[in-house]
Amino acid sequence: MSLTYLGHSAFKYRVAGLVVYTDPYYQEPVDWRRLEKGDLVLLTHGHFDHGVMMAPKLYEAWKCKFVAPRSLITWMTRKFKRTIPADALIPLDHGESVQIGELKITAVPALHPMTRIGKTLMAMFMRSRAPGNPVNGYFFNGYYQSGDTIYTPDIASHLKGFEIHTACLPIGGKYKTANPQEALRIAEEISATRIVPMHWQPLVEQVPFRYQPSHLVKLAKTTGTIVQICPLAIGEVLEDSGQHVFDGSALAL
Repeated sequence: MSLTYLGHSAFKYRVAGLVVYTDPYYQEPVDWRRLEKGDLVLLTHGHFDHGVMMAPKLYEAWKCKFVAPRSLITWMTRKFKRTIPADALIPLDHGESVQIGELKITAVPALHPMTRIGKTLMAMFMRSRAPGNPVNGYFFNGYYQSGDTIYTPDIASHLKGFEIHTACLPIGGKYKTANPQEALRIAEEISATRIVPMHWQPLVEQVPFRYQPSHLVKLAKTTGTIVQICPLAIGEVLEDSGQHVFDGSALAL
């Protein structure tokens, strides 16, 4: 098992014999055409920076399946009816699970309320009316990817009894996403072994975030937490064993 960081909230997972991608919003230096063929794409919600508009291109190239919140799947079914067959679109609401091959995926609640400035930014940069709420987090085979969220106790209550070795959590602290303190609190409450920080890179020049992985590393040292902090560069692979390697095959370098 492994995960590869592809920027922002986008990851590639190798798990249970499948290649799984999450939130495929790709910017330079990632070239999506060079990515390994995916079996499954998990979409946490419909905001422009989480890749829903990539779905037709990805389906054409990979003939993959998509899992997303039910409201987003309903929108995708209408929007992409000529390019993606309905049986490739799998709705999943909070607390529900789906079995794909040997992989069981569970949808976990997220809390992503939109502020006025957030709605303004969505209007400026979004290319669709895809629903931005609800937001799904996903748990599968020890991995938890939270989607866009601030702290909420619902996360820990829904993940009670799950063994989590890797939590991919937002740390940018802006536009109603978690800051380092919230991310660390979530990780500790769900007893995650390590955090991979996400959702901290500037989307465009006008959309910066407040915090960087260095802030999370410093916080962890200050608090003495036992949660490991694993910042990844784009193209860096984190093996299940904790080993870091680099895979530049999908990068336009």
